[in-house]
Amino acid sequence: MMWNNTVVIVTGASAGIGASCARLLRQKGALLSLTGLPDPEFQEAEWRDTLVTLGDLTSAETRARIVEQTMRRFGRVDVLINNAGVGQYGWPSEVDISISKQMFDLNVFAALALTQSVLPIMRRQNSGAIVNIGSVGGKVSLPWAVMYSATKWALHCVSDSLRRELRGSGISVTKVCPGIVDTNFREHVLAGQPPNSVRAIRRIVHPDDVARGVVRGIEKKLPTVYVPRIGWAFVMLDAVAPRVMDLYLAAKGGPRPERESEVVGWSASMGLPSPEGSQSPVGVIAQRVAAAAGNEVARKE
Repeated sequence: MMWNNTVVIVTGASAGIGASCARLLRQKGALLSLTGLPDPEFQEAEWRDTLVTLGDLTSAETRARIVEQTMRRFGRVDVLINNAGVGQYGWPSEVDISISKQMFDLNVFAALALTQSVLPIMRRQNSGAIVNIGSVGGKVSLPWAVMYSATKWALHCVSDSLRRELRGSGISVTKVCPGIVDTNFREHVLAGQPPNSVRAIRRIVHPDDVARGVVRGIEKKLPTVYVPRIGWAFVMLDAVAPRVMDLYLAAKGGPRPERESEVVGWSASMGLPSPEGSQSPVGVIAQRVAAAAGNEVARKE
């Protein structure tokens, strides 16, 4: 794909993944239409000469302005990157559903509504690309962030269904599933706090890596992109050994599980040697599955 003069709408572009996508695409020669919440620094600093539409994306009026101003400036829309989103921490038994509904409005319904607004343009062009920023947490449900995971599951469903609907239309649909990204996501959640063990996780992804995954997904018209690759292994582990994943997430989300002997038994039944030393059996198994998955992904590429 030639990026020069390609018109790209990026939502949630004031920081994090959205800003990284915008910078990378600008370097490649794309014409940008950026959106975000009202923020003087966003409009007046780095993006002074770029089309910026400020407003609440859950508002139909804001979405209409985004499309209208993009068409007035550029006359076309080639790529839509639905990145805007927000989080909420909370366990299923106690999560505030009223806050969850607000999160669904932005993470799912606003993304779908904006997609519906640009699709007629792309259909007339017989070309286009839709990218939805999902999450590994939308593939493996995280009990301490149940409704955030639910929004990403829903967005993944929208992505896959839309891709199948648009088959043969010239419009590609890609969902990008990052792991934990080095952004201010946790500071901007609508409610709750992550468990301390989750907060201490150091294996995080830089937003620039996610931006490169977005570009790769568009260029290769991939249905799904995991950033980093180990995310694919994480999803596979949940599919083939859900009890192991249950124990792993229990260890991350609360007290260490008391029955890790079950994991050792499962390991033996799979022909894996019993873990030795102080490392968690769950972690050992996850690492082995991840390594095998990484090798498989490398072969596919």
